[in-house]
Amino acid sequence: MKKGILSVLMLLAGTVVFAQRPSLPVTSAEFAPGTVRRQARAEERAERNARFIARQDSLVQSRNFQFLPVSVLEVPGGGEQTINNIYYYLAVFPDHIEVHLPTLRGYLNPYVEVLNFDAPRPKDYKASKTQSGWNISFNAADGEGNVYTFGINLFTATGEAIMTMLTPRSTIKYVGSLAANEPLLNTPPSGAR
Repeated sequence: MKKGILSVLMLLAGTVVFAQRPSLPVTSAEFAPGTVRRQARAEERAERNARFIARQDSLVQSRNFQFLPVSVLEVPGGGEQTINNIYYYLAVFPDHIEVHLPTLRGYLNPYVEVLNFDAPRPKDYKASKTQSGWNISFNAADGEGNVYTFGINLFTATGEAIMTMLTPRSTIKYVGSLAANEPLLNTPPSGAR
């Protein structure tokens, strides 16, 4: 029994001595690889974000972009509808615009009409930089003399663009994004039109 008690006491004494042993100093070298990787990833994200914002700024300033909608909503009180067709877009070129957008008619049973027209250079084009991105506005008239007013709010951090179009009959809101216009094949340069 004395041996058992002595064994327990020695075990406890060893545990106490081990617990009181000073810990080894932690050097920054032990954590440096993870920290360096984290910092490198943060810098890469910041650079990628800066390039994305610069690309959005360049699109707006070039006046050579297209708005690609993913949803449409008649304001006020209309139901939102998802757009699953790449045919719909609003293209802004330096010398003209192309409008190929769905519009909604009716509140109870809305149906889709397609607004299709090309117009010469947009009138009253204004692009102003804001804290969150850009506000773009302009007017365009179709071949029948109807004037449409477009307002685009671009959020450069996310790339989201919200466009409001005032038509002679209603106001329609679109959510989407901006993209660069693709060069058209087999078309003369803009000066040769």
